[in-house]
Amino acid sequence: MDLKQLQKVIEIFESSFLSELEIEEGGTRFRLAKQPKGWSAKAMVESEVASQSKEVEGVKPRKKELKEKKPLISVRSPLVGTFYRTPSPEEKPYVEVGDEVVVGQTLCVIEAMKVMNEITSEAEGRIKEILVKNGHPVEYDQELFLIEGG
Repeated sequence: MDLKQLQKVIEIFESSFLSELEIEEGGTRFRLAKQPKGWSAKAMVESEVASQSKEVEGVKPRKKELKEKKPLISVRSPLVGTFYRTPSPEEKPYVEVGDEVVVGQTLCVIEAMKVMNEITSEAEGRIKEILVKNGHPVEYDQELFLIEGG
């Protein structure tokens, strides 16, 4: 399995409800496990892949790229409800991909039982990815945003 295939497996794993996944191919074994709230499986596995890739034939890690990668922080939903990127339909989104955020900054709101619950950032960094579309339902502990730590 090449690194691109492994990254695709990681993306699928992150969006699933699985807590663990183990794959063995050609004598190489990969184990993915989701950590408690606030951790990203992708960030943890990237560091493991970097160390394991030295052992895979024909794959040499690029040290410069590995050093430049910043940890990804996962922002998860604390409740079940409807995800909204804006305070009201006519206003601009709280954040966009690429925006810098600080601790305590509002990222979105989740409506549950006609109550709007602000979801704030627990970390500083840059919005790397917004994982839910505006107006879509979210589950408890579902990933909403990935923040590249600063």
